[in-house]
Amino acid sequence: MRSVSSLVAGLVALVAALATVPMLWVSTHLADEDAYVTLSSRLAGDQELQQSFIAYLVDDYVQRGVLPEPLRDVATTALTGVTRETTNQPGFAAAWEQTQRSLHASAFSDDGGPLTVDLAPLAGFVADRVGDVLPVSLEVPADLVMTIGTAEDRERIGRIEQSSTYALLGLMIVLVAATVCLVAARSRPVAVAGLGLAALVTAGVLRVGTEIVTPKLIDGAPGSTAFSQAFQKLLVARASESLTGWLGWIAVAGGAAVLLGLVGRLVAGRPAR
Repeated sequence: MRSVSSLVAGLVALVAALATVPMLWVSTHLADEDAYVTLSSRLAGDQELQQSFIAYLVDDYVQRGVLPEPLRDVATTALTGVTRETTNQPGFAAAWEQTQRSLHASAFSDDGGPLTVDLAPLAGFVADRVGDVLPVSLEVPADLVMTIGTAEDRERIGRIEQSSTYALLGLMIVLVAATVCLVAARSRPVAVAGLGLAALVTAGVLRVGTEIVTPKLIDGAPGSTAFSQAFQKLLVARASESLTGWLGWIAVAGGAAVLLGLVGRLVAGRPAR
């Protein structure tokens, strides 16, 4: 009977872990504003994203009549060069973070409407450093807000706020179930090895799920502009890499537990019947 109880508790811990690990990652990397800004800051130096942003910015200048059409290519080249040279400067990082905080605020705002991002801080930083290259003055409007997702996208993202509660609840279930598994087991080393195996299964299943889901999210990324599409694809890719890093450590811990349990089982010998 004790073996059955231990096995059931171990299975409960496994199922709970499969749901808890992704929610715990989301709550610590996306729901928290500072953590999200840190994650998204890894995208700032991507050349594809920079080119998409510059193309959007130049197109906005042309549409507003600030920049003549014949200067489109010159402006694009100049702004691209400035952006590449200044991505490591503190001012660029601060402008990027301010832009990302506006996106996070839009995602978790109670207001209706689509998901938006304020590009004015980033555009202003770049435009201020290109004045000596172009024969025109590039002024950035105070309301350079770009739609990056629909209202439905924003509603779905808004549910991430509840991930912290669910993650803590799931973590409690995992800990309680793992404790019951150890206490009820006839052989503690075997229980430790079983929990390690459950950790390995959790890491493996979630890794396979990530490899399947991530390409679909990247291919189906919406967006009205090339910049919004490039940003969403890169963010999904970086998020997948970060979660995969977590899974790697879970797999290492699981492997260590399996090894520890097997060694303990060999040292203790077979339990008396």
